[in-house]
Amino acid sequence: MEFIADIRRRHLVDGESIRAIARELQRSRPAVRKALTALTDPVDQRQHQPVPKLGEYQAQLEQWLEIESCLT
Repeated sequence: MEFIADIRRRHLVDGESIRAIARELQRSRPAVRKALTALTDPVDQRQHQPVPKLGEYQAQLEQWLEIESCLT
C-alpha cells in the first residue's frame, strides 16, 4: 500500500512524470497509471489463511520437530 502512496506523492506533489516514476520503481507505466486513477487503496479480501498443501501432514511434521529438538 505504501507503493501507491509513494506513486501518488511523486506525481501529484513532486510533479514527476509517469514514465520517470515507472523507471525508478521498476514498474510498468500502466501499473503506475492504475495506481494514480484508483479511487481507494486496494484491500486484501481474504478473511482467513487457507490451509497449505502440507496441512494434512502438519501434525506429523510438528511431532518430528519436537523429537528433533529433544535430541539436540
